[in-house]
Amino acid sequence: MKQAVLIEDLQIDESHQLHIKVPSDMGRQFRVIVLPMDRPIQPDITQDEAFMLSAYSSVTEDDPQEDAVWEKYVRD
Repeated sequence: MKQAVLIEDLQIDESHQLHIKVPSDMGRQFRVIVLPMDRPIQPDITQDEAFMLSAYSSVTEDDPQEDAVWEKYVRD
């Protein structure tokens, strides 16, 4: 697998559906996280930072120790 993360800014179609074209070398099973875009994405954010923010927003467990670890990486 050449690419591990695919980040795209998309708009829904008339049927309120999103369509994603996935490179063939990424595999056949995926986890999809849909985040609304209320404002333009910051142009000065790196792909690594975008991945970290996406991963951070997907954490659903209520674990204060894990939250502290994430906060260190997101805030620093």
